[in-house]
Amino acid sequence: MSKRIILLTIVSGLIVVAIAVGVGLYTYTNIQTGNSYENAEKEMNRYMTMNDWYSFEVHNREQSILSFYTNEDRSVIGLAEIDVTTGNLGSVTKEIEPNQSFDFVTLQVENKEYIGVHLKERPEDVVYLRLNGDDVSKDFLVNDPENESYTMTYVIETTKPLDGSWSLETLDANKQVIHLSELTE
Repeated sequence: MSKRIILLTIVSGLIVVAIAVGVGLYTYTNIQTGNSYENAEKEMNRYMTMNDWYSFEVHNREQSILSFYTNEDRSVIGLAEIDVTTGNLGSVTKEIEPNQSFDFVTLQVENKEYIGVHLKERPEDVVYLRLNGDDVSKDFLVNDPENESYTMTYVIETTKPLDGSWSLETLDANKQVIHLSELTE
């Protein structure tokens, strides 16, 4: 055999091995990521059960699982987030205000802040939530007026922690304010 054929055979073999290793690593990483979410979900369920919490909502985020929850008599609401790669769990709870039209709780994790909102008074009329502060105002669609069903809970995710004076408003379909609350805990 000529040197050229031997060299071509070796290079082709190395290319095939490199492709096989790349596919194997990609598959292994995807399997591990799937197991991480499963493990994080199990850990979140264990945390909820162990503390007698009941989930309003559970969200799979990019690298975490977030749960908005309450206790049996709905006198406390809370947010918990578990990181799927590290298993670190952060949580916060807050007693509800009996005379408010909605309750909220905030959880800050690294550079993100979550605001869990539980609508109590006329949730079927609330179409939007508006977050106001620091020359910023953002609306979030909560209940689509075209849909007959409605939700009583909503989780807002912000990428900047809420410093300064912020407020949260519930709005109807015409974006008229139903209720306003300052975001202070």
